[in-house]
Amino acid sequence: MAVNGRTQSNSHYPSTADAGNSITQHGFNITTRKLPILKAEPIEQMTKNLGIAPPEMIFGDNLVSIEHESGWGIQFNTYDALDRVDKTGGSMLQVAHSREWQSTREKKHEGITEVVKPFDWSYSTNYKGTLRSPSAPFETTTTPIPLELLKRPDPILFFDEVILYEDEMADNGITMYSCKIRVMPARLLLLCRFFMRLDNVLLRIRDTRVYVDFGTGEVTREYVAKEEKYEVVRQKLASRGQDVPAQLRDSNNIIDLLPIVNKSLERLVVSHLLSVSQATPRPYQPKPPPANSVVGEDSSRVSEGGEPGSPSTATPEFSIAKELHKRMPLVTETYVAYGVCENLVKECARQADYRIPQAHEKNVEVPKTKDGEDLGVGAGWWFETLGLTPTFNTWAQITFLHMYLLTCRLRCFPPAHAPTWHQHLLDHFFYIAEDRMVTTHNIAARSIRNKYLKDLFVQWRGLMAGYDEGLVRGDAVLATAVWRNIFKADENVDFRGVGEVVSYIRGVLKGLDDLADKSIASGEVVFGNPESERDGVLQKSRMMADSAQEMKKPAKAAQ
Repeated sequence: MAVNGRTQSNSHYPSTADAGNSITQHGFNITTRKLPILKAEPIEQMTKNLGIAPPEMIFGDNLVSIEHESGWGIQFNTYDALDRVDKTGGSMLQVAHSREWQSTREKKHEGITEVVKPFDWSYSTNYKGTLRSPSAPFETTTTPIPLELLKRPDPILFFDEVILYEDEMADNGITMYSCKIRVMPARLLLLCRFFMRLDNVLLRIRDTRVYVDFGTGEVTREYVAKEEKYEVVRQKLASRGQDVPAQLRDSNNIIDLLPIVNKSLERLVVSHLLSVSQATPRPYQPKPPPANSVVGEDSSRVSEGGEPGSPSTATPEFSIAKELHKRMPLVTETYVAYGVCENLVKECARQADYRIPQAHEKNVEVPKTKDGEDLGVGAGWWFETLGLTPTFNTWAQITFLHMYLLTCRLRCFPPAHAPTWHQHLLDHFFYIAEDRMVTTHNIAARSIRNKYLKDLFVQWRGLMAGYDEGLVRGDAVLATAVWRNIFKADENVDFRGVGEVVSYIRGVLKGLDDLADKSIASGEVVFGNPESERDGVLQKSRMMADSAQEMKKPAKAAQ
């Protein structure tokens, strides 16, 4: 195993007496374990292995671990945290503090010198976690943890708090190392904090944050060390009229009053550890219904063969319920729908994805369109063939189009299920849209983001009505809705491209209709390339040929 990035050949492995609590999200397994304080024999063994006396309260079997199915993993355990404590007593900063602490107490405690051990008696550690071996190392980065995304009221699927060790420093303060982790549907945050309060001398906080984005597989590790003299912090608290002793008991009350003395930011992408075959998207090829399938008056699909991928062999209610139970039998449908809709929206957003290379470069201006939008770089049919501009608005409209196609299919779900899926589909778009505003366009002001999000919601409702009308009234009306929303009502547009989009809409709706309910409920939808629609659009329809013949008849009669 590797501690703080270094190989550890003789690491202590916590007891397997208890498996702990765990949850699995998108290939990441998160585990926490909390057991009582170690007994005498394990403490003696740990003391021998560490070479220093352990703290008063040591929870040697406790741990927090994050592991990925690719083999990558990071763990926070008591032994490795204490193993990072200075065992030589050679740190001048720490020795100076111990002498000052001794001088403040020697009148009250004659034997205080016995407390100053030849090691860091405050058990201060710069522990950043133990990497599973072999694991990809972290690399230095400048991209911070997206705090705005963590402030959103996402449902918390898992939360736990684990203490690794604690010591009251002979009733003259406190030193402790604790971990808090919360897992949300799209991300997790682990905070491991060392907190030391040496009364009348020093306050110290060392935080290690591990942030995981399940969608991208990106893992960010941030280490921040802060400290300040006790009297400086006490005066600041007193000037606010607060209860100073009560405030000093909680590290959250004083963390903003301590200056940063050390900081590091690292990242890695776990998805890069997967094989190329696992990461390659599958083409969208819905399986056509078997020849013996029958569509009844209630639109339920019946297939005698019951082959995988074929239409459902039972009612829609049974198919969805069966699929949900198979995937996560102990979780309610809303969480299953939440996860599946997240994947579906990401597939929709992938169609016109773009990036802005200048977004994270200092003193570099982002290019703008004539309308003042940030101009990005995009690839694929929508940009290269249709000539659309890679901007946030273009991305949103094309994502909306694919969400609308899924919404049409979700309308075929039973009334008891459809509203949940509709809501989660829309919610995930706004999560992704706000994420893009923060990370790609550097829009830090929440008020501005909220304004844009409200505008997007109005656009969504308008295009839903426009596309619905087009599906009912015909391709000409549908083409008008496409031209208005995707092409921004550009009068100079090549209408062959509009026709290709209309043909693509009809084809995808047919493909989604051929998919069984259980396939939709599993998120087995991958959209393809609309390039193949061009040949069909360029062919003259029978109606166009008949119209041409009718126009020629009056011309011949006039001759």
